[in-house]
Amino acid sequence: MTNTLYFNGHILPMDGRTETPEALWVSNGQIRQSGALDALKNSVPPNTTFHDLSGKTLMPAFIDPHMHLWKVGDLLTYMLDLRGVGSIVEMQEKLADFARKHPERAWITARGFNEANMSEGRMPTRHDLDKVIRDRPVQVIRTCAHIAVLNTKGLESSGIYAHTPVPAGGEIRLDEHGQPNGIITETALGFPKKVMPTPGPEEYRTMILAAQEALLKAGIASVTDPAVHPELMDVYRMMEREGSLRVRVNAIPIRVPDGATTALALPDLIETDYLQVNTVKFFADGGLSGKTAALKRTYRGTNESGVMRLESDFFYQKALEAQSAGFRIATHAIGDRAIEQVLDVYEKLDKTNGKALRHRIEHLGLPESEHLKRMAALGIFCVSQPIFLWELGANFRQYLDADYLSRTYPYRSVLDAGVSLAFSSDAPVVRNFNPLTGIRNAIERCDMTGHAIAPDESISVREAFHAYTLGAAQANGYEKHTGSLEPGKLADMMILDRNPLETPTSELENIRIESLMTGQ
Repeated sequence: MTNTLYFNGHILPMDGRTETPEALWVSNGQIRQSGALDALKNSVPPNTTFHDLSGKTLMPAFIDPHMHLWKVGDLLTYMLDLRGVGSIVEMQEKLADFARKHPERAWITARGFNEANMSEGRMPTRHDLDKVIRDRPVQVIRTCAHIAVLNTKGLESSGIYAHTPVPAGGEIRLDEHGQPNGIITETALGFPKKVMPTPGPEEYRTMILAAQEALLKAGIASVTDPAVHPELMDVYRMMEREGSLRVRVNAIPIRVPDGATTALALPDLIETDYLQVNTVKFFADGGLSGKTAALKRTYRGTNESGVMRLESDFFYQKALEAQSAGFRIATHAIGDRAIEQVLDVYEKLDKTNGKALRHRIEHLGLPESEHLKRMAALGIFCVSQPIFLWELGANFRQYLDADYLSRTYPYRSVLDAGVSLAFSSDAPVVRNFNPLTGIRNAIERCDMTGHAIAPDESISVREAFHAYTLGAAQANGYEKHTGSLEPGKLADMMILDRNPLETPTSELENIRIESLMTGQ
């Protein structure tokens, strides 16, 4: 049995208390006791290692409760990464080069463009893709993953023509001649998904291994993959059995995949040290940066108001089925219209023990004050992404009117209403999933150009760190084991080179994570 006593540094339990202990004792991967150094010296076993922190900071490891782990790994291994491209021309060059290097690929797939950051200021179309690749189908996914662009070969391979029926909760956009322009959204993404080659178990495994190495370097010891399909779940279960998971994975199975009209079967409930399955996922609307989040008003300068993906009765019945089997519900809802639908369904679920499970709303981009009151009454978690303000803020400023913009991702209001808040990244929707960057964004609330977005919704540094530690553990339903440095919990901890609670906000990203430890 290993015993270690940490002392002579800043020990931040992040358990809601402001006082900090002088020392913390870890035994065999579990936190045993914290308190005064002299008292602990007399109680630890004789084989204890004394770890002098030398003024550094010991605190809980970060938890990201909403990140598409395998998709992060896909962009590190197989898929072309277009995040950060500055023009359609640059995108075309990267696609052409990728296609030349991979003649074996039946489809060319890429992800990450954002039209707001490209010099042309518009969405690419099939004609843009056809200019560089005509012999193979191409799918380019927008950074939000709610919109894709196909070349002509991709449209034909997917069975998308002018007469193709548009699925409920999706779009097949047409050009001025009434022909598909290549842009599809939401549930219509199911068309190419049905015909594209899918990764095999070893490919998924490679993606997950690559992603978890990147997470560990960022101090993230636990992650939630929030839209897991059955084949991916089999891989997570295999990796958990073989012991190759080094980050704790909370896998949330998807109930209604893109393009499906029926729900998938419920999975098994699972709770092991490195794999947890206790929640299922629904999508109520789309993404705010791509104008598919469902709003009560139109986006500025358009007649668009987003996409509602679920019919309410169907949503309720499938959510009730899952809740009755012991699953919590996590629903993607960004626009005010979608949030209202989700709350209506959750309130119906509450009549049959919903509050005991404590459901989640993912993102919560534009809630009204009444929505927050309803969430607090139901005990619903808000799992949101402050990094969106930085990376996608230009889209918000372009597409939202002044009233909507003033309450975009309103974290101060969320906390003041008594709603439990957890922070995450939703990577690879964003490139930067460093929790320290997200924390800075929750405080500064600026986009990449320095424009403030709803600055009155800023929160404190302690509140932001809580949302990335204990708040995230609570949203995952795993707070008995992780999220704070309390006796009885797993020793998922990290050592930082300085105290983040005493670091200027502008310097938070410069904090160095010197080591990361995970308990048994």
